[in-house]
Amino acid sequence: MEKKFDFASFALLAALLAAFVFSAVTYFSNTPGKRYVFRFESVDKGRTAIESRFLPAKDGDEKIALYVDDLLLGAKTERSRPIFSPGTKARLCFLRGKTLYVDLTSDLLYQDGNAGDIMESIALFKRNIFKNFSSVKEIELTIEGKRIL
Repeated sequence: MEKKFDFASFALLAALLAAFVFSAVTYFSNTPGKRYVFRFESVDKGRTAIESRFLPAKDGDEKIALYVDDLLLGAKTERSRPIFSPGTKARLCFLRGKTLYVDLTSDLLYQDGNAGDIMESIALFKRNIFKNFSSVKEIELTIEGKRIL
């Protein structure tokens, strides 16, 4: 028995394959970036609020600096405290080996807004970095170039 070429089956298979390729290309070209987890102190004592955000996909120091900038902007939910006082920004952020160096503005020292205790906030800041970037083993924080304990 000889099989005949079935054009209808071939056309259906080609259409399905084209739809799959189109869907894959559309999906991967429109991804919002990489997903990161942000932890903030909740207004309710003893709780941690967790947010998930997408940041643009970057390489090396740039992705960590982008994360730090977003972390310093604070939580998007109402029942969460900002990590540090409003206005705190990273003046410098770079990775050297396994150590992350971050220099923050002196706005961190002012207990404005509803930011928590500075030492607890520093610990939470470091926890956020360690949980999201496994390559970072140590964090050196400075304020306006002066080292923090």
